[in-house]
Amino acid sequence: MTMRDDIDTDLAVVGGGGAGLAAAVEAARRGLKVVLLEKTEKLGGTTALSVGSIMAAGTPAQQRAGVKDSPQAHAEDLDRIRTAMGVDDDAELRRVLTENVAETIAFLQEFGLNFLGPLPQPPHGAPRLHQVMPTSPAYSFQLGRHARGLGVDVRLAAKATQLLMQEGRVAGVEAQTRDGPIRVRARAGVVLASGDIGGDAAMMHTHMKNWVDGIEVYNPNNTGDGHKLAAAIGAKIVTRKDLGAEHAAHLRFVRPKPMWLQRIPAYPPLTRAMVWAMKVLPRQMIRPLMMKFLITTLGPDRGVYEHGAILVNKHGERFADELSNPNLKVPGQPDGVAYLVFDHRFAQKFSRWPHFISTAPGVAFAFVDDYRAARPDLFHIGATPAHLANAVGFSGQLLEVAIAGANAGRPDELKLVMPPFYALGPIKLWVMVAPIGLAVNTRFEVLNEAGQPIPGLYAAGNAGQAGFTVTGHGHGLGWAFTSGRLAARNAVAVLNQPRDRTSSPA
Repeated sequence: MTMRDDIDTDLAVVGGGGAGLAAAVEAARRGLKVVLLEKTEKLGGTTALSVGSIMAAGTPAQQRAGVKDSPQAHAEDLDRIRTAMGVDDDAELRRVLTENVAETIAFLQEFGLNFLGPLPQPPHGAPRLHQVMPTSPAYSFQLGRHARGLGVDVRLAAKATQLLMQEGRVAGVEAQTRDGPIRVRARAGVVLASGDIGGDAAMMHTHMKNWVDGIEVYNPNNTGDGHKLAAAIGAKIVTRKDLGAEHAAHLRFVRPKPMWLQRIPAYPPLTRAMVWAMKVLPRQMIRPLMMKFLITTLGPDRGVYEHGAILVNKHGERFADELSNPNLKVPGQPDGVAYLVFDHRFAQKFSRWPHFISTAPGVAFAFVDDYRAARPDLFHIGATPAHLANAVGFSGQLLEVAIAGANAGRPDELKLVMPPFYALGPIKLWVMVAPIGLAVNTRFEVLNEAGQPIPGLYAAGNAGQAGFTVTGHGHGLGWAFTSGRLAARNAVAVLNQPRDRTSSPA
């Protein structure tokens, strides 16, 4: 095969999501020539589809707010959460995250990102959620802009096809572009930041304990490309038989239609103004407008079921015990959708802290009235169950049976009896992020089956998740940006190039 383009560089980065952009910017500002290969037509990856929050302890924002917190306390919270979930975790990788994620926030702020927070995020013991403004695409907008400003050679529609080896080390990568194949020779090696394996059902069955076919993939571009490239040269993929479909698939309300407000570029003056507005202006004045910017694809919190809400299918039929992890039953319902149903007493309770429908970007939590104002396409109301059924398209008889069945045997405070009645939906089950990654050490060097580093090969984000377990909002992005930065920093150290070259962040 004749190469149309032979490129010499210092570092090649495979993947243009959060982890890849962080790696590219970190390496470039430290003086390396960088080529970034992204197989789709735009930057952003799964990061651009996320809620946008980062959990971090020890940040200046926490200090200004008088929050007493530490990386150790953050790590201890994560350990308690994963223990309660009954899943494993890599304590050393968890430590690397919690000890470095505050610096990641500073890194992102240096390159023009603004955050609201710190905000509380139960069950964490301290407010440590930092929410990017206005929405998660701000990350790729700012980091992509600064990557190009630092001289990163960004190649879109360029799919990596093979790692190049030289004298036992990874020395570059081949890729297929619109114009034909290219070969990128990279002196410091390659950072794989190519996302997860959720779009490859065979890999999901191989590496998880009880995968279920038919679940929609939130980012269908995540097909384990980096995993496969690395495995071809002997890298180890960390199988997670402690994790199943119930850990990787989550209920989310269907995606909203794009709004013109959400297309406004995330320029720092605008995002700083948004942060100020959220902190200073009266809640009743600013919240409805800001939610137009901030609302994204959210899911119901378990607390809604604990306080009486029920799940029904598109016909109004209740199909599961909501407290026994009903998620995996949703794909088997007509059209694979469900609706959350509750009464006015529930709606009153879930209109203020501490009772929330969802964790929401930018405002920490979304309550009933937020959905009423910002997602009218999801919000349905009726004076009686029959009226609600008519509004949504349920069978009135099936809905009345569902509510009566749920009320049977419940204490009075959980019964759905107070009109009007509400439904939120449709809701679908999605593979958000598949928690399967290449084995890495604390320097984010990829390991082979014998546990030895493969020289010149690094992995970050979901591709390098290894045994780290993402538990709750804010840790997936924290891991992506932190691992990307550190992988690049270690690649720089290999070349022993101490010079530093920075842009002038806006």
